[in-house]
Amino acid sequence: MIRIRLSLVMGIFAAAPAMLSVTPATAQETPKNLQLRIAADRNWIFDAEHPARFALELNSPKPGIAGELQIDIRTDFGEPITSRKAAYAFTVDSATVKGGFRSRANAEIGVLSPGFYQAYFIAGADTLRHIFFGYEPERIVSEPDGKADLKKFWRKTLAELKGVAPDYRMTPLADASTPERAVYEVQMQSLEGETLRGYWAVPEDGRKYPAVVVYQGYGATTWIPKPTDYPGWCVLVIPPRGQGLNKTWNRFGEWISYGLDSPWHYYYRGAFADTVRSIDFVFAQSGFDGRNLFATGISQGGGLTLVAASLDRRVRAAAPIVPFLGDFPDYFRLVPWPASLVFEGAEKQHLTREAVFNLLSYFDLKNLCRRIECPVLMGFGLQDVITPPHTNFAAYNPIRAPKRWICYPESGHHAAYDNMDIWIAESTRFFRTHMKTSNR
Repeated sequence: MIRIRLSLVMGIFAAAPAMLSVTPATAQETPKNLQLRIAADRNWIFDAEHPARFALELNSPKPGIAGELQIDIRTDFGEPITSRKAAYAFTVDSATVKGGFRSRANAEIGVLSPGFYQAYFIAGADTLRHIFFGYEPERIVSEPDGKADLKKFWRKTLAELKGVAPDYRMTPLADASTPERAVYEVQMQSLEGETLRGYWAVPEDGRKYPAVVVYQGYGATTWIPKPTDYPGWCVLVIPPRGQGLNKTWNRFGEWISYGLDSPWHYYYRGAFADTVRSIDFVFAQSGFDGRNLFATGISQGGGLTLVAASLDRRVRAAAPIVPFLGDFPDYFRLVPWPASLVFEGAEKQHLTREAVFNLLSYFDLKNLCRRIECPVLMGFGLQDVITPPHTNFAAYNPIRAPKRWICYPESGHHAAYDNMDIWIAESTRFFRTHMKTSNR
């Protein structure tokens, strides 16, 4: 049962005597340059104790006009839930100090099923705002579809990785180094003899330090750790095979659609194994304290962060943001790309959709993350249409270890970049909270 109620809260905005009304009204005029602001109360994440409530403020350049604001609520899949109308009117005495005229109201929404929703705020033919909001996201159920041999598959993969000599190589980068940390371009051999390349920043004062592995986004350019990236710690920035620094030697084409005929041939089998090999590298370094290894990353890097925590118990704590690779069936319903790449590749190989999803189940975070034992901090952008929050929580909700999330309500897929200083500070505090101070 879904109940939606729009209510007018009188008397709370003394400076705005012209208020939005929920009584149906006949539109007299749709003003030009009408603007709508929506306060991000509770980060637009609501629950039964805190029902969805939007504080609305309409601004008009002139008075003496009235009309109707239509509010359409849909699921994140676009399925309609309800529609209501709210009347607005701008009077002479609603003038603001900064110029223009204002109407305010509260739009309250009742009981919803756990999930993410879209709200469209429409005046005449114009959509003034389109936002996503959440309702009890930790209760969203993404049904696991892992196969009976899932654990065996990854045990065999990691056993195969152990049989590959890492052959670590390090080339100093004098121009990128600072008095605080030396920077190296590093190489290592991973599953199937694939060479991985990345950047390693390490203090070289003879002491030992915690380390952060930063996994990279899909096709991202590999960056050299900056002094502000987890200062004073060891930092490894590393892309998976065929991407970033490894792209010159890419043999996989469009990575996500490579090897769809078998999980043993699929691109992400090797890419997931690469996360473990990167941890092997850190543990082999003399500047690392041997205890406190943390993982983080954005988008695909966020997904690989969770993969590392799923496959390797040496990860002390993990902090993914906008993680990719969660709940492929729902993800491909929500986002056209990269689903199009996968299904185009499958068609060329005469593979059915059922066969594709059977393969992807071996790599779906909703099946792997239940293996995580370390604490997890997840960040997400509520307006993300590339890795939608629905898919972020498909990975988050199965985690049984201590966990929490941070919502950036008005950010999309660039939530980390929009809030980089905040995110690094928050993840650093999180890592320090879970730091092991002795070998016991």
